[in-house]
Amino acid sequence: MKIGTFTIRGLMVATLSAFCFANAANDKQTPPGDFYDEVSRLNKVLSEVNRKYVEDVNPTELTDAALNGIRNILDPHTTVFTPKDYEGLKVSMEGKFGGVGITISLRDNILTVISPLSGTPAFRLGIRAGDRIRKIDGKETKGLSLDDAVSKLRGKIGTDVTVSIEREGVPELMDFTITRAEIIVHAVPYYGMVSKDIGYIKLATFSDKTTSDVANAIKNLQKQGMKKIILDMRYNPGGLLNQAIEISELFLKQGNVIVSTRGRTQRTESRARRDGIVKQDIPMVVLLNQGSASAAEIVAGALQDWDRALIVGKTSFGKGSVQTIFPLDNQGNALKLTTAFYYLPFGRCINKPENGIKGLKLQEEEMEEDSDGAKADTVAKDTVKRDTFYTNNGRMMFGGGGITPDVDIELSPMPWVMQVQERMAMYFKFAVKVRPGLEKSGAKIDANWEVPDSLYKQFKEYCMKDTNFMKVKSNALAGVDQLEKSVIREQNYMGDSSKTVSDSVIALRISEMRKALENNRDAQFDENKAYIKDGIKRELLTAMVNDSVSTAFSLKRDVQLNEAIKYLSDMNLFKKAMAPEKKAAKKQDPKAKKNDKKK
Repeated sequence: MKIGTFTIRGLMVATLSAFCFANAANDKQTPPGDFYDEVSRLNKVLSEVNRKYVEDVNPTELTDAALNGIRNILDPHTTVFTPKDYEGLKVSMEGKFGGVGITISLRDNILTVISPLSGTPAFRLGIRAGDRIRKIDGKETKGLSLDDAVSKLRGKIGTDVTVSIEREGVPELMDFTITRAEIIVHAVPYYGMVSKDIGYIKLATFSDKTTSDVANAIKNLQKQGMKKIILDMRYNPGGLLNQAIEISELFLKQGNVIVSTRGRTQRTESRARRDGIVKQDIPMVVLLNQGSASAAEIVAGALQDWDRALIVGKTSFGKGSVQTIFPLDNQGNALKLTTAFYYLPFGRCINKPENGIKGLKLQEEEMEEDSDGAKADTVAKDTVKRDTFYTNNGRMMFGGGGITPDVDIELSPMPWVMQVQERMAMYFKFAVKVRPGLEKSGAKIDANWEVPDSLYKQFKEYCMKDTNFMKVKSNALAGVDQLEKSVIREQNYMGDSSKTVSDSVIALRISEMRKALENNRDAQFDENKAYIKDGIKRELLTAMVNDSVSTAFSLKRDVQLNEAIKYLSDMNLFKKAMAPEKKAAKKQDPKAKKNDKKK
C-alpha cells in the first residue's frame, strides 16, 4: 500500500513539473495568456488536488514541485530559499559568523579537518590538519552530512562546542572544548611579491570586506616595492555586486563605466567614483579560468574593456545574470530571482546563453540539426551571430558570454596516476600519517626544506598499499577489462561456457596488455617524481607551518602565473599583447598600408 501511495504522489510531482516543461517546449506555438488568468488556473488545480485527490497530499511538497517546475523554464540561478538556506546565504555574503575556525571535508566518509584557520579558537587550541572529528557534543558524526556538521559547529558567538578528535599516532580520542568566536572569511587568502617588482594578490570571493582586504594588500605590496601587479581571480565564484564595482575602482579612472545591468524592470549603470589607488601606468595582469564567475567577470571585463589589464588564463564561466532576493514571508522563506543581465562598459554581455535553460534548449536544437546533416549551416549561423566589440584602445573582443583571455594558456594534461593522487587526497593523508614521525625526529619543515628520496619512496609504497587507490584504473586498463569480458561473452555465445578466456593466444595477449599498462602506471611515479615531491612538501607545509608558506611554494610551480610574470617582465611583449590587432596588421603588411592610402 505504501508503495502505491509513493507512486501516485511521484506521478503527481512529475505531472506538475512536466506541465511547466510542456509549456516551455511549446512556447513558440502557444501565445502568452493573461498572467492573472494563468495564476488563477494554477491555483484552481492546486486547490482541487488538495481537496479531492485520492489521498492526503502534503501542501509543502505540492508547492515545492510547482516551484521546481517554474524554475525549469527560467534559469538555474532562480530558486526559492527555505529559512535555513536563506540564513546560510546571508552568512556567506556577510563573510563572518560564529564558529570554531576550521575548514572541514569528508575523507573516506569521515569528517576530517582540512586546515585550521590561523588565529581562530581551533588554531589556538592546537587542532591540526588531518584530525578526524568523531563526535560533536558527545554525538557520533558517522553518517553526518557535511552541511549538518557545519551547522552543528557554527553557533552563537561565545557559546561552547566540544569535538572529539581522532589523531594519527594517538591511541585515544582527544576532547577539545572550543568557544565559538566571530570567524571572518578572508577574501584575500594570500598576497606577496613574486619577483622584486611584481606583486601578487589572490582574490577568492566578493563579500562585505573584499575591497578593504584588497586595498590593504595593495598598500602593503606598494611598501615592498611593487611596480607591477597580478590579480588572481581563478576559481572565484563571485559575490556582491557593490564589491565588484569598488574593486574595479581601485584600478580605473574616475568616470570610467564599470558595468551596467539591463532587465525588464531594472536598468542601471555604475561608474568609478574616484581615481584608483593603483596608478594607471602600473602594468597589470588578471588571471582567470573557467571557474571565475559573476563579480570576478565584471572586474576582469571592465579592466579589459578599458585596456587597464592583460587577461591571462582560460575563458571564464559566463555567469552574467543579476539575482535579487525577495522575502516571501516572516518565516524566512525567500525568492532569489534573476532580474537582469550584466553588460561590460562597451556593450558585451557577460552571460553565456548555455548557462540558462533556454540556452540549453537552443543547444539541443542545434544538436538535432547536426544529426540531420546541417552541421555546416549551424556553424555558419553561429559565426554570423557572434557580435564583435572594441575596447577603449580599439582591441577587438567577441561577445557570446564570459571573458575571453588576451593570452590563452592551455595547461598540460596531468598524468592519470597524479590525477588519482590529487582526487583521493593521497598527499594530504600521507602528510597526516608521517607528521608525528617528522616532528619526533626534529625535522625542520620550512620553505627551504627538500623532500628526501626516502620520503618519496615511502609515499609510493603508501599508495601501492592503499586498496582504494589501487582499485582506480586508467581508461586503457578499464578497456582491457572490458575487452576480456567481451571475449568471454562471445565464446559463451558460441557454446564455450568457460569463465575465463579459452583461446590461449588471446589470453596471453590480454595478459601482456594488462601487465604493460600496470607497469606504465608504476613508471608514472618515477617519471613524475618532482611533481610528487612537490605535492608532499605542499601538504606538509600546510600542516606544519601555515597556508601562506604553502601557497607561496605552490605558486612557484604555477604555469599560468609564470606566464603572467613573463609578460610583466618583458614590457615589449606586454605592450604587443595589449596593442589593437588592426595596428599590428598594418605594420606587418606594408602593401596593405599603400592600398589604404590609395583609397
